[in-house]
Amino acid sequence: MVVSRVEWIAPVLAVHFRPIDKSLFDFEEGTYVMLNCPFISQAEWHPFTISSARGDLFTGDRVSLETGEKVIPIPPPTNAPNHIKKKWKKYCPVSLYSKLNNDQTYDTLLDHHETAYHDFVSVHIKVHERDDGTETWTKKLKDYLEMMAPHRKYPFHFTRRDTRGELQIGRQFGPDTKQILRIDGPHAAPAMHYKHYGTVMLIGAGIGMTPCASVLTAMLKYRWRLNFKPEILHFYWVVAHPDVRAFEWFIHRIAELEYELLKQRHSGAVAPRNYAEIHIFVTRPPKDCPNDLSMRSASTITEFSNDAKSDPKPVFTANQLFAEMLYPQTPAANMTAAMEQPKHATNRFQDTWIWNGRPVWSDIFSSVRNQRQHRDIGVCFCGTPFIGKDLAAMCKRFSSVDDDCIFTLHKENF
Repeated sequence: MVVSRVEWIAPVLAVHFRPIDKSLFDFEEGTYVMLNCPFISQAEWHPFTISSARGDLFTGDRVSLETGEKVIPIPPPTNAPNHIKKKWKKYCPVSLYSKLNNDQTYDTLLDHHETAYHDFVSVHIKVHERDDGTETWTKKLKDYLEMMAPHRKYPFHFTRRDTRGELQIGRQFGPDTKQILRIDGPHAAPAMHYKHYGTVMLIGAGIGMTPCASVLTAMLKYRWRLNFKPEILHFYWVVAHPDVRAFEWFIHRIAELEYELLKQRHSGAVAPRNYAEIHIFVTRPPKDCPNDLSMRSASTITEFSNDAKSDPKPVFTANQLFAEMLYPQTPAANMTAAMEQPKHATNRFQDTWIWNGRPVWSDIFSSVRNQRQHRDIGVCFCGTPFIGKDLAAMCKRFSSVDDDCIFTLHKENF
């Protein structure tokens, strides 16, 4: 197992790793692994849900070996000789692509051997601090990875030399010559059943959204391009307002996936039958919204760039989504009425809706039932037991063999 990339958006550490032999790590979205860091303890193992999709491990982006930044292929100059065009394999970092023009020299582009595919599995780890000053396992892991970092600025991008001396993505051993991380798993979990349904209601509460991040990535980025089920996705995330800043990484993920879906729809890669709704319910928000909009900005979120000049522009940014979550204005109790006039909704960001308050599950299940395209509807939930109890009651109440509608609950309590 090699560690390839580490990201930090306080208080969450994202660790990307890759098996030496990918064929031996057969995982599905929604599953989890046990992590061990021998540098900290040979015997201490901790469970973490996989936050990436299966497609990330087998069709990851091509990146620069030096910086880890995503790159895109650049066609040869139109006036280049044929022998140059046949051998041409040049790449440009995404951050520089908008500055590239026909008059600019191509000498600054990366050659093929200066890039590689970043295939990975990721986990997102909340780093805890104790009041008494003693370090937790998660804090020790963060400090250990920072100690090995090639520079002190996140994200960290780890590389190694193979037996031929060539640079490869990922580092396997630490300065103590022990493996940086040991993995046990993957282990099965209820959310993995999502793929058996034509319609799925995916529900996460608090940290229970981590398996949802994996499923969401799989569907919006990979499965629909391949015409895989489910065809219809209803995603509901319940998060307390004091915890919103701890999930900046996921807010950024939603913005990236929405933009990826927009590009796929623009190119015709996704069929019209594929439908997504993302609902975020922010509980216990402040009553007053500050006039200074700068107070509503995320401090660590960065925006993404177009991969190609023909791509459509994003409908919204991660910062806009984050700002609405900090001070949501539309009550969740008005959800049904607000969605009847989507063009006038101020809380809508493409397929994502932000609501103030807890979801009214009876209204939600009634709406999904009335608009259903499939008999069997999967309800995959990760979160607190009391929400799981409500969902079990809703599945029973709105299921009917006579009406050809069955809600099936798969739940995992945190």
